[in-house]
Amino acid sequence: MKQKKDTRITLRLTPEQYESIEARANTAQMAVGTYVRAAAMRHKVTVVDGLPEIIRELKGIGRNLNQLTVLANMGRVAEVNLGDATMALATLYNKVQGLAEQEQR
Repeated sequence: MKQKKDTRITLRLTPEQYESIEARANTAQMAVGTYVRAAAMRHKVTVVDGLPEIIRELKGIGRNLNQLTVLANMGRVAEVNLGDATMALATLYNKVQGLAEQEQR
């Protein structure tokens, strides 16, 4: 459940400082306010290079599986070979596992 945020903190920054924070927030794929809150509360902000590409691939596989499910429910598809999808998911799993190992170092 989201909490209402009604208390403000005003902060003055040089343009260079703001650009640096904004760049870090963009790298973390976070809004500037969310990034600053996380950093101020000493939460660890982790940036994993390569994760957006993996997420995009997973979404694509999910969409394809959903389309196959719809076709199967309509009776237009009786049998599906999911070997390619299984191999693609295994490859993505290995990539995520490699990213996680890099992050732990």
